[in-house]
Amino acid sequence: MAEERGLVEFLTTGRARMREPMAGQPISNQNQLLRFIRCFTGPWTPWMPIGVFLIHHADGPILVDTGASSECMKPGYVPSYMFVASILTQLEVEPKDDIVEQLRTRGISPRDLQAIVVTHLHTDHAGGLEDIVKLAPDVPVYMSADHWEAYGKHPTWADMQGCASKHWPKDFNLKLLEFEGNPVGPWTRSEAITPDGQVVAVPTPGHVPGHISVIITEDAQPGQSPSTFLAVGDATYNVGLLEREEPDGINQDPKTAFESLKLIKEFSRQKDVVVLPSHDPDTPRFLRERVVYKPGK
Repeated sequence: MAEERGLVEFLTTGRARMREPMAGQPISNQNQLLRFIRCFTGPWTPWMPIGVFLIHHADGPILVDTGASSECMKPGYVPSYMFVASILTQLEVEPKDDIVEQLRTRGISPRDLQAIVVTHLHTDHAGGLEDIVKLAPDVPVYMSADHWEAYGKHPTWADMQGCASKHWPKDFNLKLLEFEGNPVGPWTRSEAITPDGQVVAVPTPGHVPGHISVIITEDAQPGQSPSTFLAVGDATYNVGLLEREEPDGINQDPKTAFESLKLIKEFSRQKDVVVLPSHDPDTPRFLRERVVYKPGK
């Protein structure tokens, strides 16, 4: 499904849910093992969208993430040693949810894409990458150099962290982000995805090494200020967790994740920003109504 078309469109490639302590835990507990153990407790969250952002840029559409693949519902999609994932999370993805099919219904071919920006390589964010690259092998795929170093070059380790490396494209037009651009808000480093600076990536590590978020700036309409959108991937699962500054429970570096949350909040203090988590059930409304996030004290 999709919301009303604007510069940024939210697509859902299925739905997911997880144990509540996996979604977020207070930073007062920084012990990685204890945080992980707590992820096996508590009730399930409500079903959440597996979100992808489609940017209707003048030079061609851009995808932020590619969502989950319906192939993930088949046995053997992830390595057998990752059985623990089914204890912590549940996915529901149908063939009609696949990103290539969703693009097709909007009259967009993968070859029309200007670029793909991957916040990180977890299966629910990079699951559609293989299908797109098969149809459009030359489309540039952006991700951070730090993330590729941590996961792309170490697929077995990546699989243990929630990826499905055997479904990554074997050869694709990878563009590594080194973040050598100008400061943006509280971030000292950034890198433009588009020459006009309308789409810019910033580092938000913690959920995984090298995780990135994407700032999208809309041209000002007559009598209005330009809108700024921040697609935060899994830097936070929802705005409530962001407000409480609670990193997810299963990440490898809760302190770094906490610092990324603080940067997102500081950016939202400096200017009016519509914060768009990939899995927040309210993200479609935030986008449709242009709900500006204002952090509390």
